[in-house]
Amino acid sequence: MKKINLIIIISSILLLGSCSKSENLRYLSGYWEILSVTKDSDKIKNYPFNGTIDYFTIDKKFTNGFRKKVKPKIDGNFEVNMHQIEFKIKKSKKHFNFLSFDVELSNSIELIYGNGENFIETIVEIDSMNLVIKNSEGYSYKYKRFFPKNYLDE
Repeated sequence: MKKINLIIIISSILLLGSCSKSENLRYLSGYWEILSVTKDSDKIKNYPFNGTIDYFTIDKKFTNGFRKKVKPKIDGNFEVNMHQIEFKIKKSKKHFNFLSFDVELSNSIELIYGNGENFIETIVEIDSMNLVIKNSEGYSYKYKRFFPKNYLDE
């Protein structure tokens, strides 16, 4: 019985360790609509409607990118301003040793804005439709994927 429990525990740890945000980083490029802001598990603000959308793009090596605000237009296009903020992507992994196994517990992905480490955001969750980013002040921003729509064709 102890062997079965040990196998279940090891399998669970290895399964959790194999989940990788780094693999999902490819989903960051694109349009994201903010849904809510929380701090310390308290909801600060909900966004039922957004006049601006965050647009992210990253390079093929997943080392650099930029972010800018865009405004959706009724024809499905965007009003784009020239201001964008560039960031560097820093990936780090946390490991621990369990019964002679090196297990990767989690991946951390940071977006570092500006020269040096002026402003840092950490990607908490990312998949094809959802994004959660937490900044260094403890605010978490929950986004959903945004798809432009042409209302003139309806």
